[in-house]
Amino acid sequence: MREAKVYENNMYKCDIRSAENLEKIYDARREWTNGIYNYDRLLSKNEIAELLNDNLVAVEGLEEINEEDLKNMK
Repeated sequence: MREAKVYENNMYKCDIRSAENLEKIYDARREWTNGIYNYDRLLSKNEIAELLNDNLVAVEGLEEINEEDLKNMK
């Protein structure tokens, strides 16, 4: 079972990609499909929730997530 890797203070390493247009969405998903992630941001669950409105978010251990995945995270 996939599980998000939790860091100190309930923070998660994330790769945030723009979802402003279809080309950026395809580019992000193509990289992620090829296993290319850049987990360069350490964010709280609330910060991730805010970003999901306008971005694609991958969390270390889960890869790309959606609102349902976020609800199931610790």
